[in-house]
Amino acid sequence: MFFFSHRRRPRLGRNNTGRITAFHRGGGHKRRLRLVDVHRTLYGVEGVVKRLEYDPNRSADIALVEYDSSGEVSSAISSNLYVRKRHAYILAPEGLKPGDRVISNGKDAPVSPGNAFKLRDIPVGVEIHNIELRPGKGGQLVRSAGVTATLMRREAEDGFCIVRLPSGEQRYVLGECMASIGAVGNKDHHNRKLGKAGASRWRGRRPVVRGVAMNPVDHPHGGGEGKSSGGRPSSTPWGKPTKGYKTRKKKKESDKFVHLSRHDAKRKKSR
Repeated sequence: MFFFSHRRRPRLGRNNTGRITAFHRGGGHKRRLRLVDVHRTLYGVEGVVKRLEYDPNRSADIALVEYDSSGEVSSAISSNLYVRKRHAYILAPEGLKPGDRVISNGKDAPVSPGNAFKLRDIPVGVEIHNIELRPGKGGQLVRSAGVTATLMRREAEDGFCIVRLPSGEQRYVLGECMASIGAVGNKDHHNRKLGKAGASRWRGRRPVVRGVAMNPVDHPHGGGEGKSSGGRPSSTPWGKPTKGYKTRKKKKESDKFVHLSRHDAKRKKSR
């Protein structure tokens, strides 16, 4: 680990009013918050990957990049919030290794893992990650371990690009938005075996009690003598269905940017 900001304060599953909104959270090991550059706004400055590191705040690994601050780029580096002493963290894509060189929006730069470009400058069909939704806001999509998106095509009329996300959804994203090349690394993250209950506690996960093991006053599945199931459709502690119950807003603002929903993509694939 090279540098970090303040210690991350655990929220224990509470929201800003103190109510528990995410259950079975709390405890766990102390974490330091690594400042990861998801904006990649250090345009045209080449850096060298020094090493890959573990980050407890995400499933993906991060890469420590050292930039060359000689000449005219020193002022750009010193003014960038995500670069400290010529070093910055980026999300580590699959295939990136120490000694590799990475660059953001570089002229004539190769389309190789770790480099970042605006969507309008990326060839169609290339795998990408860390995709912005608004120019300059920083990457928000496709940042988990092992996931990847694909640039499907560019719309010349309005400047939008169509990106296929890991869920299968195809979405319009403005061509001015930045994206990094390659799939996110640490693809075997989902195969990990924790080994014991304590390993979950280290990660801030508390035990989960089955609803059928509770009393009726505590859960809709509770009560009964020797029952192995709830005796009713699966539901939350407040009686809302947990299977097949749609929770997405019917008039969600971003629906206009969805070219093909993940459900439609799944149906189309099964034909």
